[in-house]
Amino acid sequence: MFLTRPIKKLLPLSLLLVILFTGMTIVANAQADSLLAAKELTIRNGLPHFFARVNTGKAVKVAFLGGSITRAGNGYRDQVMTWLKKQYPSAGFEEIMAAVSGTGSDFGACRVQQHVIDHNPDLVFVEFAVNDNRMLMQFVRETMEGIVRKIRKAKPKTDICFIYTFSNENLPALQKGLFPSSVSAMEAIADHYSIPSIHMGLAVIDQINKGKMLMLGKRDSTYAAPLFSIDGVHPLPETGHKIYTEVLAKNLPALNTNSTRKKHSMPAAMEANNWSNAGMYDLSKKIKFNGNWQFTDSVTKGKEYFPLLPEVQSTASPDASLTVSFKGSRFGMADIMGPGTSAIEITIDDQPPRIITRFDAFSTYYRLNYFLISGLHKGKHTATVKLSSTPVDKAAILKTRNTVVKDWSLYEGKAMYIGAILY
Repeated sequence: MFLTRPIKKLLPLSLLLVILFTGMTIVANAQADSLLAAKELTIRNGLPHFFARVNTGKAVKVAFLGGSITRAGNGYRDQVMTWLKKQYPSAGFEEIMAAVSGTGSDFGACRVQQHVIDHNPDLVFVEFAVNDNRMLMQFVRETMEGIVRKIRKAKPKTDICFIYTFSNENLPALQKGLFPSSVSAMEAIADHYSIPSIHMGLAVIDQINKGKMLMLGKRDSTYAAPLFSIDGVHPLPETGHKIYTEVLAKNLPALNTNSTRKKHSMPAAMEANNWSNAGMYDLSKKIKFNGNWQFTDSVTKGKEYFPLLPEVQSTASPDASLTVSFKGSRFGMADIMGPGTSAIEITIDDQPPRIITRFDAFSTYYRLNYFLISGLHKGKHTATVKLSSTPVDKAAILKTRNTVVKDWSLYEGKAMYIGAILY
């Protein structure tokens, strides 16, 4: 994918593969900002509007904006919703599921309007700590502030709570009592807007330090202690997610503060380049399709991401293209990646074409993903997108995860599936 920030030194092959094959706007891991001391709960202004509705037995909508850890079935999201319904039986809870696997706060800032705000939430949990960890801290502040400002502007009585997860690469910092870079950046935004935050992983770290839990291991193996995860990222429902849920259940009541239930204030922006102007629009707007395109539900309908990206246009024709005019300093797409996708070519204004591979080591199934090109000059632009003739070595890419392919015919396709424009 196209890198939006320069990498100032050679990176290990493993990190380069992550950069090349994920859907995020990845930047170098070096951080100039200092890391903050780790803390499980910071109350700040609490969740006054949410608990006012809960305590009076009104209908309550709870949104979950995050990545795959939040997306997981029978994970903390499902478990916490079950806990809320049992803890507050007089209130009627409705869940807004807005988590997309493998995505960060940059994509979150673009899609928060359609996936969260338009559903009128009373509380929004925001979880991007793991997927944002390789981004520069300033970049994380800009994207997270964009999410907050968009919610606050549209729904000033909606409460927000930052929740933090962790992965194996965060373990050294957390064991030293320090938040990793992504969480340290997010805490700056939480402070600025008086948003409560809960780190769900510190209880897990404590168990690991005491030898009562293992960070990762092989499935179906016998260990002296239970496993947090198989891959060092995604908690197991019965262990890691269970602890995440217990931490939320323990700390959420403390956010039932006596704060005056007035509209949340909107202080001056902390970051001048925050992403409050980011957005997403569907394919019916500002887009000219040229050549052979067709509406498809073969890779979307019935899938878990279908409600988030219901309209998808696809093409396998090398002569097909789309042209879109937009205003801003970034351009991207929400698309579908999978066995039959390949590389696309994007030309913005009179700049040289960018070749972006829309196939990665996880493309053994079709899933919602995205890419973003940042750093454009502010103003009006025109982008043209078509399939690239650049070959993609799918076998080499899949080999990085030791994937065994039984039917290579599924991977012979060379198509693109476009669902929305990001800006």
